[in-house]
Amino acid sequence: MGRVKTGIIGLDHLLGGGLPEKSSIMLIGPPGCGKTTLAQQFMSQGIKEKDGLMYVTLDAGPEEIESSMKSFGWKTKSPCLSFIDGYSWRVGEPKGKHVMSNLGNINELNIAISAVIDEQKKFVGKRSVFDSMSTLLIYANSSLVVKFIPVMIAKEKKAGYTNILILEEGVHDQKTVTTLNYVTDGVIEFKMEGDKRFLRVSRMKATKHKRDWVEFKVTDKGIVLM
Repeated sequence: MGRVKTGIIGLDHLLGGGLPEKSSIMLIGPPGCGKTTLAQQFMSQGIKEKDGLMYVTLDAGPEEIESSMKSFGWKTKSPCLSFIDGYSWRVGEPKGKHVMSNLGNINELNIAISAVIDEQKKFVGKRSVFDSMSTLLIYANSSLVVKFIPVMIAKEKKAGYTNILILEEGVHDQKTVTTLNYVTDGVIEFKMEGDKRFLRVSRMKATKHKRDWVEFKVTDKGIVLM
């Protein structure tokens, strides 16, 4: 099985070279623990490799995402990067090519994802980020979201995407978390102890790995495992 580099050297080593190609990986942990930073670093690596990139952002506008990535010195302006903006409608500033008008309308999101997949057919390597499933679960019917996520994953896998999906810990009932764990190919957990951050690879398809907690720091260059 091919591997897709995250751009985080220590993590790629733990995973035998990177995430399994065409896999769907859930990042779960408390707010502020580094999940979004890891996802953005994953996308930055994709820009370097000239992969097709789909970034579904529901918690911040595309400009804020780009500003965050630039703060680490990562390139953001690339014809291979497409945002699906599910945030800007909340602040009355919807603009861009793929902008949602209401997060409660899952069909609108599904259409936008299909449109980006069609636009990025020419790319060999493809990556996607969904930040976050928690926000969609809050705004849309949760039972519909839980049914939509595996359909979305299957669609992106068929199209060749390696997918990172973010879930906030402590926000959802255990049944929802267990279901989302079941439909993804791997899980990376995050936790904080005081001012220290840790991650562990809880589960990963087709990968031999340790399940130990590993401390990491968010530096001015991104995530670095200790």
